[in-house]
Amino acid sequence: MVGAWVAQSAPRPLLWVAAAVAVAALSWWAVGRVRRTRERRALARTDLSELDLMSGTEFEEYVAGLMRVHGYTAVIVVGGADDGGADITARSPGGSEVVVQCKRWRHPVPPNDVRAFIGILNSSFEGYQGIFVASNGFTEAAAREGAEHMVLVDRDGLARWMGGVEVPEPRRA
Repeated sequence: MVGAWVAQSAPRPLLWVAAAVAVAALSWWAVGRVRRTRERRALARTDLSELDLMSGTEFEEYVAGLMRVHGYTAVIVVGGADDGGADITARSPGGSEVVVQCKRWRHPVPPNDVRAFIGILNSSFEGYQGIFVASNGFTEAAAREGAEHMVLVDRDGLARWMGGVEVPEPRRA
């Protein structure tokens, strides 16, 4: 009805259409900005001790939120029983395709889990860069295994990321 009025009565119908498109774009931008601001505030209120109380799924969602706030795009949480070894997929601020493995454990991640993720990177996610986030770090052997193949984010690295001091960026392929 409004469209018919604009077409018949308005002196410049294209101007009305352009204004409607501009208002829609501005609204979309504003809603996204409010959502990112809320997410940023929620992330800022979380400390490491709260991460220890999260479930694995909550931890994956939290890491995905950190990624969004720090410039990662197309962030999708794919975790679950049938995730194929990937908890999150995204595009880094530098443009690389990224796959993330998250472990919210009470103990350091052992080498066999790092090896399994290396295998996933080389088969199911060939061409992706890997980031392995572990709430309680990695054993020495696991850190040695993964250092050449992916970015490892241990507890200290996670704290720096949460504080916005150091955002993990995958290596260039």
